[in-house]
Amino acid sequence: MKTAYFLPMLLLSIWSKAQGPYPYTEKGKWGLTDKNKSVLLKPQFDTIDVFRNGYARVESNKKVGLINTNGAVLVNPSYTNITNAFQDFTAIARNIKGYQIIDIRNDKPIGGLFTEVLPERSSYTKGSYYFVNKDGKMGIFDAQAGKMLNGKYNQVTGFNDAALDQYALITVGETYGVIDVSSGREILKPEYDDIEEVYVGNTVYVAAKKGDDKVFYFDASFHNASPGNVQDKPTSAMPAEGEVLNKKAKDMYIYKLGNGKWRVVLENRETNHYKGLDSTDLNGYTSLEYLSYYPNDKNFPTKIKAVKDGKTGVIDMSGKVLLPFIYDDVLFREDMVGRYAFIETYLGDKKGVVVAATMKELKKPVLKAILDEDHDRNALLIEMPNGQKGYMDKNTGEIFIPGVRE
Repeated sequence: MKTAYFLPMLLLSIWSKAQGPYPYTEKGKWGLTDKNKSVLLKPQFDTIDVFRNGYARVESNKKVGLINTNGAVLVNPSYTNITNAFQDFTAIARNIKGYQIIDIRNDKPIGGLFTEVLPERSSYTKGSYYFVNKDGKMGIFDAQAGKMLNGKYNQVTGFNDAALDQYALITVGETYGVIDVSSGREILKPEYDDIEEVYVGNTVYVAAKKGDDKVFYFDASFHNASPGNVQDKPTSAMPAEGEVLNKKAKDMYIYKLGNGKWRVVLENRETNHYKGLDSTDLNGYTSLEYLSYYPNDKNFPTKIKAVKDGKTGVIDMSGKVLLPFIYDDVLFREDMVGRYAFIETYLGDKKGVVVAATMKELKKPVLKAILDEDHDRNALLIEMPNGQKGYMDKNTGEIFIPGVRE
């Protein structure tokens, strides 16, 4: 049972309609267009990455820069890498000499060179605080003020729980402490053998250990606390005792009987004793092939690739035709987390798109390739027969490439 997966380009979005801007190619270079196919940025870069926090990395001649959603070049491609760009107008950049924190607004470094700037930083909202390594010692760099708050530790890391965002864990040698991110003040001096987050229900506490038998508890504001029975994870994150996750009770199986006859069966294969739950005999097909089975899909729970008289279509388990027998081939594709699925149709050297949830044709076979899915833009990355690449709206099938002809 084969399913072709495509990797989502972005994992987080609540947008329900396609959103711009849209990268597209012309003569092998990438530019930007909007939903009206107006050119925001003429094609000039070797690559344009996805937008995060309103910025996207661009690459030219193996050097990296930044653009914004209006197509403005904010940071010229002059760095070997830019790992993060944030909404507070700062970014982490790297060149051959080391790491820099740059001001996106003027493309200038803030502070000097660092041995390392961690991609992790405080998400505490009252400023821009980076965990940095300078000359072998780690500390917190205030990018707004352009100064180190403290730089004498072996390690500085953030806590996992959002309630502790204002604080960071510090180590000196083999001892642990806690620092206030915005001031650099030590909340707990680095004199503990271990410090970890613990929970009572969903409420986080900090446990600081000394020796084998002394544990001091603090709440999320680092006041002394006596939480009682604690656990390593919040209650809501732990499955109930005996709970079975990702349990799939049944699936569809196809058996060839010979002479154009086939049997399609829903089977429960949880045990060694297979149990047939439903079956249908179908006749007159050259071949049948599993595409998908989703029992919670009330409209089209079963989809089968069927070949008849040299042409390919899609039927359900009862033999009802879901896609007519007019294609050379079809392929079921979905992202890795099951958010979006479609049937890719083939006609000659062209490809089309049928939305699996509705079995409606989104695009006739006029594409060269469907390359990827961009959940953030609610669009598919496609390639046209002339080699141009760009995005197609997953709801309307509109292609966002200036001057494209289908």
